[in-house]
Amino acid sequence: MNNNIQSEINKIEIPEGLSRRTELGVQKAKTEMSSKTKKRKLLAAPAIAAAIALSVAGSVLFLENTPGNPEVQNIPASYAFDVTDQKQLVGWADNVFIGKVQETKGTSNEDGILETQYEVEVAENIKGQLNGRITVNQQGGYEGNKLVLVENDQLLKEGESYLFVSRQNKKHGWHTIVPAYGDILIENEKQKEELISIYKAAYDDEVPFE
Repeated sequence: MNNNIQSEINKIEIPEGLSRRTELGVQKAKTEMSSKTKKRKLLAAPAIAAAIALSVAGSVLFLENTPGNPEVQNIPASYAFDVTDQKQLVGWADNVFIGKVQETKGTSNEDGILETQYEVEVAENIKGQLNGRITVNQQGGYEGNKLVLVENDQLLKEGESYLFVSRQNKKHGWHTIVPAYGDILIENEKQKEELISIYKAAYDDEVPFE
């Protein structure tokens, strides 16, 4: 475009009304663009929330489903007394009782020791005065695809009853059982009555732990 034509164009005055309409048009366009952006954000939010929910659900499922064929690691235990002597075993314990495992509560790993916690319904006390539902703590548990056992002490099973020999963890309020010797699976009523008789006799002649 030559300079003469450009000069003539510059002399043309734009009517005030037209200029105002142009300005309003620009503002409207900006508003519509902003509105569309907000809609896109609002539409994106449920998708993000769904993705987060799925991620959380996936984590829960991973924690709740134990591996079908885990690698088993058996760790030997170190005892401060003769755990095969029931009088010493009961003397060490704060509680000896019959209880039924209701559910697995979780795992912990303090001081490098993997442990599993269970909710247990107390059925009968031999030593101590526990009642209702308590948390029993067992050394060992699942760590990824690995099953850690202490003295080959199999993990407690939900729905099963055991004779428990435990000592209270005052920090957490748990009742920690002796590996292998502090969780005897009860298979029938006759066995249960025999265990109660044996451990009541041991309690009468207990050897206190010092």
